[in-house]
Amino acid sequence: MAHHYHNFTNLDIDKLFEEHTISEIIGIENLLDIEIERKRIELRGMVGDRYKDVLTAWDAIKSMKNVSEDIVKNIQNIIDKCEFLIAGTVDEEEPVVHVVTSNIIQERTIIVEIRLAMAIKSQIWIALDEENFSKAAQLYLLAQHIHIGLQLLNKEILDRLPILKRMKTDIDILRHRILKKTKEKLQTVELSVEETSSNLNVLMLLEQYDNNTELINIFIELRKAALNMVINGMHSSVRAQLTAMLRCLITTIHLLHECFISYDNGDSGLIWQELKSIVCENALPTLSKVVLPPTPLLIYIPELVKNYRPKWNNENKTFSVDQVSTIITNWLKETSEATERGLKKSLELITNVKGLHIIREEAFKIELPANWETMCININLPNGFNVWFYFFQSLITNRVKELMLKKLTKGSLEVYDNISKTLAENVKLERTEKDLRWYIWKEDENDVSKHEDKHIGLSMKTKGYSSKILILCTDLDNMYLELLEDLSLYLYGKEYKSVKDIKLLESESNSCSKHVDRHELEEYLKLECVNNCNKLTLFLENFFTLEEENEIYITKSLICARFLQALSELCPNFKRCCSCNGYTNEWDKIVNDFDQSSIRFWKNWVRNCVIQGEGVTKELQHINPLDMLHMLPKWENFEIQEQTDEKVFKSQIKLPSQPSLCLQKIFSEINNQINVIIPHTLPKQIHLQFIEEQTNLILQQYETLSNLSLNQTQALQFLFDVKYLTALCISRENVSLVTKSQSICDKFRSQIDPFDLDVFYSYLQTNIKMAVLQSQVILGCLLPSMGQLSSLGILEKNKEHENEPSVLAISIPSTVSWFPLLPVTAPIQKVTQASSITHNTYKDVNARSTDINKKANSVSSVRSGAAAFFGAMTNDWFS
Repeated sequence: MAHHYHNFTNLDIDKLFEEHTISEIIGIENLLDIEIERKRIELRGMVGDRYKDVLTAWDAIKSMKNVSEDIVKNIQNIIDKCEFLIAGTVDEEEPVVHVVTSNIIQERTIIVEIRLAMAIKSQIWIALDEENFSKAAQLYLLAQHIHIGLQLLNKEILDRLPILKRMKTDIDILRHRILKKTKEKLQTVELSVEETSSNLNVLMLLEQYDNNTELINIFIELRKAALNMVINGMHSSVRAQLTAMLRCLITTIHLLHECFISYDNGDSGLIWQELKSIVCENALPTLSKVVLPPTPLLIYIPELVKNYRPKWNNENKTFSVDQVSTIITNWLKETSEATERGLKKSLELITNVKGLHIIREEAFKIELPANWETMCININLPNGFNVWFYFFQSLITNRVKELMLKKLTKGSLEVYDNISKTLAENVKLERTEKDLRWYIWKEDENDVSKHEDKHIGLSMKTKGYSSKILILCTDLDNMYLELLEDLSLYLYGKEYKSVKDIKLLESESNSCSKHVDRHELEEYLKLECVNNCNKLTLFLENFFTLEEENEIYITKSLICARFLQALSELCPNFKRCCSCNGYTNEWDKIVNDFDQSSIRFWKNWVRNCVIQGEGVTKELQHINPLDMLHMLPKWENFEIQEQTDEKVFKSQIKLPSQPSLCLQKIFSEINNQINVIIPHTLPKQIHLQFIEEQTNLILQQYETLSNLSLNQTQALQFLFDVKYLTALCISRENVSLVTKSQSICDKFRSQIDPFDLDVFYSYLQTNIKMAVLQSQVILGCLLPSMGQLSSLGILEKNKEHENEPSVLAISIPSTVSWFPLLPVTAPIQKVTQASSITHNTYKDVNARSTDINKKANSVSSVRSGAAAFFGAMTNDWFS
């Protein structure tokens, strides 16, 4: 039954004893033993195959361990037996004094010196491991001294001791290793004065420099190497690299002063103080620093070895500033160059000014030695010398400038791209900048903004800035906002939250020396802002060099003109950059440049309007009888009377009371041109130029007419037209146009009968004033200035209105304009010789009279009608 059990791992012991007899169970047990043995054999075979090398190595290591232990025991036994024999010999020979010969003493001296040299060599290795290089150097010199002493003994004895040659080689190797380790230690970034002095003394003792300058040159070269190791080493960040460099340079200056010039306010550096304790006659012998082996042979150590101290040949144990001045100057120059080269690529890894601010903050956390200023004076460093400002500040400042320029350049390219896209897209739309009435006069739910600083709604509509202009201004202002946010911490130590923080930033004093480059960077920022503005205007102007002057050209010109106007108003962060130090001179220049460039773009529109007006004004030349029927408005009838001794003669005359219909059409076209562009948003210069150009164009046509042969009716109408044009659109300061107008009027007057002209002229002048008075309601945008009509007497204050609370403020005559260039309803005015006009001006039935009583009644009736009209408006509209 037992042989049926092949899977022994899953046996149920309780069930096994229940189902089988004892003999069967014994059989199963035997099978289990066989299976276990088989598994053991398989495991040994597998281990032997897979880990054969490991087992072999283990056996070899175990054997080596046993052999090593045996060797150590045997050597110890030999040493113990030798010491016993030597001690026994001494004890036996002590009573016999004459047996100790000079040869025996010499041999014993050689033995003890060899043992001493071997002990010194091992202790030099221990000192190297402990980085006690001064002790190692002194022990090395002692070993050299022992070796030289052995060489002076009998050559035959030395030839029988080849160990001495081996010792010489080992000692030379130790010298090289001591120097190497010492120089490596001196290249550490930060060192204590004691360690440095001790290590420099190692160089002095081992190298035996002829003068002190050599030592300081070696020290400077080692510190240069330390700096290069920092520069070329692996660092977690640029901040870690720069702070390590800063610590290295501060340490160098500190060590130079304390080790060479004056330590602890003493007369000499620590080097000379320590060296004196090693080489002076009162110094402890070098042998006192050796742990001697326990042997009776120590009594045979020669006195020259026992009393040995290192020698220093240079008697000058001080160091003067004169010796270090040239060295320091060269070190400053070379270190500056090395620092600049070393940090060039590292600083390129910093992509924002905040990173440079963090580096500077970390650097200023490094504490300077307590007597730093005294050190700098003693070493003959420049006045107020600071490692950060001398070696690093200019590099950081230049990097800030590079980052500023990079941000401005990148942002400007994006702005240029947005401008190009806007110009390309806007000309394809039906609602363009050429006619803004769709935007200005359309109500929107966002017209009233809840936020003061929000550039939306009515505040923008009143200035004529469409959403396209606002987006472009926002893009440009955001570029400067990002720059200010990046610069704020570095320049002012505060986060730049919004424009409201400007006063806070400006009021902060520059007491902290770490902000020493603030003024320089602010000036650079302003300079780059000016350059960017010049590039922007140049970009916009060059954008039109290849454009044909068509409708699209004019639309683009208007976009650029309004954009340049809006920049000076809607870009507070831009303004902050241009006046960051509190002076607005640069900003004023920029605004002036923008205005001038904007004017140039506006002139494109003016030129286009004049070209369009040329075709309309040529219609004035159509003066044949049929055209004149369509040109002349109905004239007004006047009744005049002449008093004689016998009777009163009455007669009627006809005079023009309105400009010719053709001129009215021209004015309508001109008015429409300026209205679609939103006249109150025009620059004053452009507005005047527009009026002057259009007026000059019309005058040229009338000048041509004045040279023709005209009848009296034509001459009177054209005289009325020119005087009407002059009174409405030509300012008295414009001498050329006034002179031209006067010359044309004189020619027209010359073609009118002098007697008739003398009778008609006063009435003609009155009609001209009344026509201008009526025209200002619709053609107010064509007035060159608010004082244009003052000479006509229409701006005299009507005192009766002061007691009329129902009269609108804008309807009261005033020399101050609330809404310039807007067609405002004109109030009733006092007009000389024109007050008697009735509401039916052009009807013969109600002819006007020159009677004074009639004039008074007419004026009072009109005033009553006006008061009633405005009173009704107050009650109905504003209640």
